[in-house]
Amino acid sequence: MASAYLGPESPPPLAVISESYRHHYKLPVLGSLDCYNLGVQYEDRLFSLLHKYLELNTTDQLCYVGSSKDCMADRIREKFCLLEPVQTLLPGHFHYAETFNNKLVPIQISHVGAEEYFHELAQAKMSNGKKKESVLDKVLLYDSCRYLTNPAVLYTNIASCLAPGGILLIVLRPAHLSTLPFSKSAHQRLVETDIPYMETVRNLQSVGLDVEWDLECLPVCIPKRKWLAMLHEKYPPQMEIISQEEILAGLRELTEGILKYEGDEIEFTDRLLFIKATQSVLENSSPSIQRYTSGQSAPAPLQKDLTLTMKVSVDTKLKSSTKLQFP
Repeated sequence: MASAYLGPESPPPLAVISESYRHHYKLPVLGSLDCYNLGVQYEDRLFSLLHKYLELNTTDQLCYVGSSKDCMADRIREKFCLLEPVQTLLPGHFHYAETFNNKLVPIQISHVGAEEYFHELAQAKMSNGKKKESVLDKVLLYDSCRYLTNPAVLYTNIASCLAPGGILLIVLRPAHLSTLPFSKSAHQRLVETDIPYMETVRNLQSVGLDVEWDLECLPVCIPKRKWLAMLHEKYPPQMEIISQEEILAGLRELTEGILKYEGDEIEFTDRLLFIKATQSVLENSSPSIQRYTSGQSAPAPLQKDLTLTMKVSVDTKLKSSTKLQFP
């Protein structure tokens, strides 16, 4: 007969952790210096990629266009030992109106920020019918394309202000390629409002710029509570379209879901798309687009009829002049 005796009650069995919902989750108060810092590995990798695509020299005049929330202008100048101060511009501005279902609707404000600045700079360069010298060597647009009302016009003005051999570098964080730990609702909202990166490429080609691109993965290793605090402060700046109630619901989803059993540190990757635009090497040729390589870029074929010639030998001329005789 089987026995129902399961062993002594002393010592008691292992304790079971309660699975009840946490009504409160303490988030750290981030300081101004490390508020939007994704770790040392991330920053080192990002600076390495900027050096790879932007090719910064110490004497270059750099213009940085990006959100004030995670502005890197001062760190770039210190890292690359730039002699000239970095010119910093805001990409634009949105006014967010809240709807009855607690969602935010972005209302774009035109003629502000970088678009207006480069328009005036291009006009001043061509003032009085005299073409002045270019004032910028490199321009960096960091996660800023969603603020632009007329991207093609902006790229035209930037190209006219670049010095010979100048580079325009656009860094994007495509929502549908993102691997950041967002909530499902936040990720879906970002995908719906994201601007397709191919539209950016087409706008660059429409103004006659050669395009090189590549997708890079940057490692992130930060404390879990810090990442949750950054989401609470609507970082990355794409999260500005998410209302505060949606943010809190998303934090609840993460803390009771994929981040519930993680340790103090979390590791993930951030996918960034680097798009490098330069003046076309060949005149009267269509702009090229290709994946970034360290070698020389292959120019696009000329869009015109080619005149081909071939020398004819003496024997060929004699044979062609001889008449065929039939019996």
